[in-house]
Amino acid sequence: MRKLTAYILLLILVISCGNEQKETRKYTIQGEGVGIGTVFLFGTGDEYKQLTSTKCNDKFTLSVPLENNAILTLVLPDERTLTLFAEPGITATLQPDTILKSGWSVKGGNEQHLHDSISRILDRSNLVDKQKSIIDEFTKTFPLSEVTVELYRRYLVEIPEPDNTILQRSIGKLSGTMQDHEYFTNLKRKLEKKPGNIQSKPLPDFNYTTFDNETVNLKTFSKGYLLITFWSTWSDGCLEHLKKLENVEERVEGESFAILNIALESDTALVKDFVENNNITGYNTYDPKGMNSDKFSFFNTTSLPYSILVTPKRYVREYGLELDSADIDLINSLVLKQDKKQKK
Repeated sequence: MRKLTAYILLLILVISCGNEQKETRKYTIQGEGVGIGTVFLFGTGDEYKQLTSTKCNDKFTLSVPLENNAILTLVLPDERTLTLFAEPGITATLQPDTILKSGWSVKGGNEQHLHDSISRILDRSNLVDKQKSIIDEFTKTFPLSEVTVELYRRYLVEIPEPDNTILQRSIGKLSGTMQDHEYFTNLKRKLEKKPGNIQSKPLPDFNYTTFDNETVNLKTFSKGYLLITFWSTWSDGCLEHLKKLENVEERVEGESFAILNIALESDTALVKDFVENNNITGYNTYDPKGMNSDKFSFFNTTSLPYSILVTPKRYVREYGLELDSADIDLINSLVLKQDKKQKK
């Protein structure tokens, strides 16, 4: 840990020497060797939600006007995403990086340099406890850095089994300014409603009407296991994920099992046409609250598609399922055991 502290302090010196006079109010990101397709750039703040994109033939340049620093997301043609710490007047460049899991780092900007440097340390380890220790040390050294938001989101929150109790304690140690950050304010509100790990927690009940005009809730599926998938028409990976449900249905041999798909969208006609045109397996419905659905926010993630398995007693058995062979084998085993219980 002393070596880590020394490294972080060295980063401060490097960054302080890299300050440049900003002459424009645009942030530009450029890169080459990214493949052929479309590059997207968008942000989370209200002023940056409008999508900006460009077609690229292995290289691209995108610019966006900024009044203040902003955290943006870059989506490459191969669907890999990179977090950008955009600063007005900066021209940033993608460069290959064999250590970062994304395969790319970004040259340009003080916060970006800080983010990529600490991410290299974190990406060398898959141990959550070690990553948390590194992030805690980082936040002590940089108590006001926006990089903290991204570190928490990627390494501590949006992971298969986040420990919400530890998260609450960790957030409580942040600087007062950072605790007042919109991201941590919302996160604390969610954690207060569901302390601890969500696995083995009761799923909140729901009441939806399917496109076949059938009313469904947790009582509807109380005799067996229920596989729920949250998805949307605008999320690229959803159709491929939903198609896996056909394989799930074929390979699960028991009867105590059902599939429910909830589209997080308000456009009923759009979702219904999508379901019918692609012959999506299972009960199909939608939640007009979209990504703000309280059923979806229960899982503390923004990732779509997102599949969970609910027990006959309404508890979350598994979440973040990929619907691969291992997941299907587990589901099949649980369903067959439930069938035996039903016959007794």
